[in-house]
Amino acid sequence: MKYILLLIACCFYAASLIANPHSAKSETLLQELDMRIDPMPEYMRDEILEGVFVLSARELMEAKRDIEMQFYNYSFNRLLSAALTDTIPVPVDTLLALLAADGSARSLMQQAWVMLENGDTLSAANRMASIPTEVSFTETEAKEHTEQQAFMQWLVQHPEISEEQFEDLSNFVESPSTQVSASALSLMVAHQLFDYQEPYLVPDLTKSMEVKKPKAKPAVDKSNLLKVYPNPANEFITIEYNAGSAENQLMIEVIDEKGRLVYNTKLIRSTDQIIIDTRNFKSGNYIIRLVSGNKSIGNTNVIISR
Repeated sequence: MKYILLLIACCFYAASLIANPHSAKSETLLQELDMRIDPMPEYMRDEILEGVFVLSARELMEAKRDIEMQFYNYSFNRLLSAALTDTIPVPVDTLLALLAADGSARSLMQQAWVMLENGDTLSAANRMASIPTEVSFTETEAKEHTEQQAFMQWLVQHPEISEEQFEDLSNFVESPSTQVSASALSLMVAHQLFDYQEPYLVPDLTKSMEVKKPKAKPAVDKSNLLKVYPNPANEFITIEYNAGSAENQLMIEVIDEKGRLVYNTKLIRSTDQIIIDTRNFKSGNYIIRLVSGNKSIGNTNVIISR
């Protein structure tokens, strides 16, 4: 009787692990299973490991959130770029309101710089100092804020740039913040404290060398251009792609069994991953195609199963 109850308990335990796809994605849990004195039957372990290919409700929500954040960040950056580069100057209060509406650490720091650029040094310094009380910094954002705040304080204390500030600006050029480093270098060049020459390579014509035939380029392994998972899929698929040095507009296309284009989307980067919602796709075989310009440079198959 005791053995039967123990067996039932083990079955219920295994069933709970199978029902939760996160079980197969936990290294700690899998290690604990391996360390059991009484090893788990192979068929139970295999059923648990199948959870690797199952997306849980939490993962589906996180994937949806990530897709929406990608669209938001892309749209916000396009809008901000248009506002900063428009031939008709955008009112300062409009620009400040746009950055405040985003509310990210990067936007709030940029808001402080807009105030400084318009001569409001006190508001700029207060804005930069108050940011840590409004948002939670990551470690990288905290270092970036420290560097930018130090540079802003120095600019407020030195409204006029002269040769006396050469050493201080040189130190800022070495800052780990690319924004601070580039700004300090630009100030030095603008005030003729640094003679910057754009680096370029000049061919060495003083040496002769044997003419070498160009080596043939290795064939591109198209199997490495695209990876799609899970496969078979149900509600979502994740596509990892690598277009290498392709210069044309990149696009992902989804083709059904009848050769019809059922989905396509433009790609911003040459190497990245995207998530596609497949809940509106019918069950069947599909071809995922990576297109550069008008040419397909890679494809793979995926099965949508309901």
